[in-house]
Amino acid sequence: MVQLGDVSVALAYVALASSLAVGVSHALGLHMERLLAWLGVAAFTLSSIVTGYSAIVAGEPVNLHGGHVIHDQYTSVILLASAAAAILLMLAADGRPEGWPSSPGFYGIVPLVLFGVYYLSGSGTPAMVLAAWMVLSVATYVAVALPGEPYSRMAAARYIYVGTLATLVLALWVAALYGGAFQAGAAGLALALAGFLAALGFKTGAFPFHWWLPSVYGRADGLVVALVAGVAKAAFIIVLAKAALGLALANPGAAPAMALVLAIIAVATMTYGNIAALTTSGLRAMLAYSSIAQTGYILVGLAAAVYFVGQGGPALLALAGIVLQAAAYALAKTPLFALAAETERPALKGASAAATAVLLASLLGVPVLLGFWGKLYLFLPAAKYSLALVAIALINSGVSSAYYIRFLRDAVQGGEEPSTAVKASLVLAALLTVIAGLAAPLIVDAIA
Repeated sequence: MVQLGDVSVALAYVALASSLAVGVSHALGLHMERLLAWLGVAAFTLSSIVTGYSAIVAGEPVNLHGGHVIHDQYTSVILLASAAAAILLMLAADGRPEGWPSSPGFYGIVPLVLFGVYYLSGSGTPAMVLAAWMVLSVATYVAVALPGEPYSRMAAARYIYVGTLATLVLALWVAALYGGAFQAGAAGLALALAGFLAALGFKTGAFPFHWWLPSVYGRADGLVVALVAGVAKAAFIIVLAKAALGLALANPGAAPAMALVLAIIAVATMTYGNIAALTTSGLRAMLAYSSIAQTGYILVGLAAAVYFVGQGGPALLALAGIVLQAAAYALAKTPLFALAAETERPALKGASAAATAVLLASLLGVPVLLGFWGKLYLFLPAAKYSLALVAIALINSGVSSAYYIRFLRDAVQGGEEPSTAVKASLVLAALLTVIAGLAAPLIVDAIA
C-alpha cells in the first residue's frame, strides 16, 4: 500500500528533477525552461498538500529516512506557505528572467530552492539540518547573483559572505553537539544557545545579526529577493523555532533564561527594523527594514513558546502563531518585492491598489486577515509571559502603520505603473491572504 509520505517525497523529487531538466532543455534548445519550472512548483505544491493532509487532517506526521525528516502539522503550514509564495513569484516573474545574462538560471533555481525548503523545514536531526541548509543556502546564493547587474553582484557577494559565516557557525554547532560539548552544564548550554542564535540569526535577520539584510534585500533585484525572503525564509524560521524548543525541552530549568534572551533580541530586532523603515525612503529599503521588524514579532512568540515549553497550551499556541505569521509574511512580501523589482515609485490603481492595501494590512495585523491571526497567536501566549514585551510589540506595530500608510499614499498619487503580471500576483496574494485569514481559526484548532 502506498503511504502518503512516499507520495509526498516523490513529488518533492519531481521538483528536483525539474530543476535539473531546465539545464538540459536549455542545452538542447527545447525552450521548455519556464514550463519545467512551473512543473517543479506544481509538484512541490501537490507535495505540500499531501503532507498537510497527512499531518493535519489524518493526524499522521510524514516520517522519512528513518526520522531524519519529519513533517508535522506545523512544518506542513510552512510548506504550503512556500508553495503559495513560489506560485506568486512565478506569476510575477513572467518572462523577465529570460533577459538576464544567466538565463535560464532563475527557472532552475526556483524548484531547487523548494526542494531545499522541503528538507530543511522537516529536518529531524542536526545532520539533516546541516545537509538541507547547504542545499538551500547555495541555491539562494546563486539566485541573488542571477540578474547580473552590478548591484546584484554586490548583494550576492555580501550574502555569500554572511551565509558562509552562518554555515560555518552551524557546522561547528552540529560538531559540538555530536561531540558532547553542550552537556557540560550551564557553560555548555550557553554555548549551544549562542551557536544556534548566531547561525539562525544571520539567516532570519535577527538583531544583532541583521546588518547584512538591508544591503542585500535593498540592492538585489526584487525577484530574487522575493525568492529568498518570500519562498525560502519560512524554512529557516521553523528550524529556528524547533531548535530553540528542542534546547529548552532538554534543559527545562534554563527555559526562563533562554526566553529572556529571545525577548531581548525580539525587542531590539523589531524596534530597529521599524525605526529604520520609518526613516528611510524607497520601496525596496522599506520592505527590507520591515522584514527585520517582522522577524522581531516572530521572536516574541518564540520567547513565549520557550518559556512555556512542555506545558502544552501556551507553547503550542505560540508555535501556531509563528507558522501563521511566517505564512502571512511569505504571501505579502513575495509580490511586494516583485513590485519593487520593477519600480521604486509604483502607480497603483483599482484592484492592484486594493490588493497592496490588503497585504500591508495583513503585515500590520488588521482583522481578519492572516497577519492578524498570526500576531494574535504570537502575542496572546506572550502576554502570559510578559505584558511589557507585548506592549512593546504593539507599539512597534503602531509605528509600522506610519510607513505602510505613507507608501500607499505615495503609490496612489502616481508613479510608474507595474506590469500586468505583478498586478496579478498582488491580487492573487491578497485573495489568498483573505481566504487564509478566514480559515486561520480552524487551522489553529487543527494544529495547536
